[in-house]
Amino acid sequence: MKQKIKKVVYYSTWLIRFSFLMTFYLIVSSPLRFSKKYKNLWIIGERPDEARDNGYWLYKWILENKPDTNVRFVLSKNSVDYEKMPRKDLIIEPGSAKHYIYYILSSVSASTHMHGACPGKSFCIPFLPFVRHKKTVFLQHGIIKDKIKLRGKLNAIIASSDEETKLILQANPKYKDLVYVTGLCRYDVLEDTSKQQKTKYVLIMPTFRKYLRDVGRLKNADKVFKKTDYYKEWQAVLNDKELLRILHKNSMELIFFPHKDMQELARNFVSRDKKIKIGKPGEYDVQTLLRGASILVTDYSSVFFDFVYMNKPVVFYQFDQKDFFTKHYGSSGKPYPFGNIFANREDVVDEIEEIVKRNYCIEEKYKKDAENFYKYRDKRNCERNFNLIEELNK
Repeated sequence: MKQKIKKVVYYSTWLIRFSFLMTFYLIVSSPLRFSKKYKNLWIIGERPDEARDNGYWLYKWILENKPDTNVRFVLSKNSVDYEKMPRKDLIIEPGSAKHYIYYILSSVSASTHMHGACPGKSFCIPFLPFVRHKKTVFLQHGIIKDKIKLRGKLNAIIASSDEETKLILQANPKYKDLVYVTGLCRYDVLEDTSKQQKTKYVLIMPTFRKYLRDVGRLKNADKVFKKTDYYKEWQAVLNDKELLRILHKNSMELIFFPHKDMQELARNFVSRDKKIKIGKPGEYDVQTLLRGASILVTDYSSVFFDFVYMNKPVVFYQFDQKDFFTKHYGSSGKPYPFGNIFANREDVVDEIEEIVKRNYCIEEKYKKDAENFYKYRDKRNCERNFNLIEELNK
């Protein structure tokens, strides 16, 4: 109960502060509306501390191919991604005065997360009638595979296949005619590098659980977390004797890298074997891990779409289907494609060994399914996304 009250107080305080600042900067920015500096301004964002997803690759492509575009990218100077950013003079500090003013005066707001380029995220919606008319584009940070209700005022949703489009509209009929199959920008640079790795590795990437998000705020967070099935099952995998035998026999390693929203609690996962590495926040880039891995093990994470796009094998370990599809998502769109699904740890380990025996190749049936799923594999997704946004912005 105390946690809920703290949460309500936190978000209420945050909303009041954002509303005050938004109102203030609406007034401050009013005289700047006719300045050439803000004409046809595009503002792109991801998470405030990240530049490694579809937003980053679109921004980079624009600088290299359409340099006359008036574009800005929202990213914290404290981000581990900041140093690699081209044109740092175009980077905006999240929550800064410049961020508010540039967002208010922009004609395009594109982000991997719903309204992610706005200083207040989805809290910006009540203010949209008062800012410069803009096209809001949801670039996505993954391919949608479940019936998820999207909440936002959007002008375009990026998709990768006709099948994904149908799923989006089943749960969100209000977005009819706003879903565009142009492909994810990051797929333009998504190439398999596993054969170049000195040591092959299995990548385990479980997704988060909405119902465990608040555990990290508890005083006895670690104790509570260790009682969950999520912890028990994945900890058992990391110390499975048969799995360790397979890794040592084949001179492989295993990298365990849970979802960003679960990494605060990842400190509880341990393995004494040198073949097992527990990923820490900021230590790895997700796309680099996916490109280099030979096998992916996940539960429900949409990263499997990236993996099979490269024609590599995926194993699904879904030990908590009932809880996940009642407490996390309301329902699944359809059975998870492109890989075998298991509820038992022993079966997962056996499947990993089978994949190693067939030289890390994806099964032919799943390879064909994947080839039929993606509409584009031509490395022109950034170009299509740019052309779409430019057309919408006319």
